[in-house]
Amino acid sequence: MVQKSVLITGCSEGGIGDALAKSFHKRGFRVFASARNLAKVQSLKDMGLDILQLDVTDEDSIRQAVLTVKAATGGHLDFLVNNSGAGYSMPLLDSDISIAKKMFDVNVFAVVTVSQAFAPLLIASKGTVINIGSVLGKMPFPWQGLYNASKAAVAMITDQIRIELSPWGVRAILVNTGAIKTHFFDNLPSKPVLPEYSLYYPAKDLIEPALAGSEVEGNAMEVNSYAEVVVNNAIRSNPKKHLWSGGGALLTWLASTFGWSTVWDVLMPRVAKLPDIKDMIYASEKAEQDRQKAKY
Repeated sequence: MVQKSVLITGCSEGGIGDALAKSFHKRGFRVFASARNLAKVQSLKDMGLDILQLDVTDEDSIRQAVLTVKAATGGHLDFLVNNSGAGYSMPLLDSDISIAKKMFDVNVFAVVTVSQAFAPLLIASKGTVINIGSVLGKMPFPWQGLYNASKAAVAMITDQIRIELSPWGVRAILVNTGAIKTHFFDNLPSKPVLPEYSLYYPAKDLIEPALAGSEVEGNAMEVNSYAEVVVNNAIRSNPKKHLWSGGGALLTWLASTFGWSTVWDVLMPRVAKLPDIKDMIYASEKAEQDRQKAKY
């Protein structure tokens, strides 16, 4: 029996890709675990997995990865897991578009370019593309606007792949991922800090912890448990096309599926403490007005 294979992007130790690689490996798959920095996947190599250097934003790197997998498997790939991702937390009005573009390169365009490159191998095996999306692609969670938009794009791209590659028997699964215990926020390039010119600056003591992930910490799912859910679904004969897993995923599914169109207008201000933030901003403005009056 031919050993089934899977390539996973973004497999740095302690993250979702790392857990998925171990879960597939446990089930007998030949796993190609990739990362930009091979030192971050050394533990997977020690377990007997194949590791690849892969920068999903570099076409030459992608091309070399395809050649490596093609040579190793005889031209087949059963699963491609687009897991690499970048984050960016900042109010929309204060967002740096140059940073956002780099995030979109990783979160959105790389999903397309990597899928394009591995399509012949997936078609040869009637394989499956698994895109690791986010529940944030389904709701306007404050301070994550451009990240949310990138994950909304991933959701649509996944559906496009499934429809457009269906004549060749290729499947596509979107994983709407909730809060997971990983190093995602720890791996942000720098600690998010509101600029002093921000309209929200008077409430920075509430907002900056949220930018660093404080809102999801207490509700997060263990990464290995999450990986088991994803892989168990993937290997089913009739997998769910849209899988929801992680902290808050069920609530998001219920609200986005059965809620009225303005449900998020009610829920999000409470979650993000917007009434408290509004009070802090108004108090700051009032204090400034009083200072100006005192001058005259």
